[in-house]
Amino acid sequence: MKHSNTILHIVFGFAIVVLFILVAKNNQSNSKQQSSEPLQIAVKDSSGNIVIKPFPVAYIIVDSLMRNYLYYKKIEGQYQTLVKQEDSKLQQQGQAFEQEVYQLQMQVQKGLITSRDAQMKEQELQMRQQKLMEWQQSKQQELANKEQLLMKELLDSVQVAIQFHNADNKYEIVLNNAFNSSVLYAKEHLNITDTILKIMNERFSKSTTKK
Repeated sequence: MKHSNTILHIVFGFAIVVLFILVAKNNQSNSKQQSSEPLQIAVKDSSGNIVIKPFPVAYIIVDSLMRNYLYYKKIEGQYQTLVKQEDSKLQQQGQAFEQEVYQLQMQVQKGLITSRDAQMKEQELQMRQQKLMEWQQSKQQELANKEQLLMKELLDSVQVAIQFHNADNKYEIVLNNAFNSSVLYAKEHLNITDTILKIMNERFSKSTTKK
């Protein structure tokens, strides 16, 4: 989309701040095994005692997810076409208006129009200019609303895929590790982007096959 990357960062770049205590595993001789251990959190139970419980976390890179999501590629092309069409209409309207302004200027300079008629024509052009600006703003708002709806639809697709993958509640939280997100570092084994992408593309492919 014309400014889809920015919208993606706005829509998907939500900051999830989790306050928890990471409990290190003692006497781990195998570093690979240690890295695969789930995170743990220290919490208070109903009696006020501190207990340690698993806190499995995963993350997805939404930027990468969307670049490779088949449905996103489809609607991106459709949206780009719509934007170009509206831009073309606006340019045509603007060029026609500029041509009328130029013609009026030439008529005034050559004395081919009376002052009264020139004044009336100028007022008419001012009204047209105002309507043109309002039309432009209206179209921009329409495109922004449409893009917002598309982004919501994409976000819903991500959430549905995550819920499907996490049906057994294997993760307590799934973070967004996209550019400008709040996650500064995360180990690769926590990355489930490819898994979620596969689910999303399979769902999209099935939906298109049914039609």
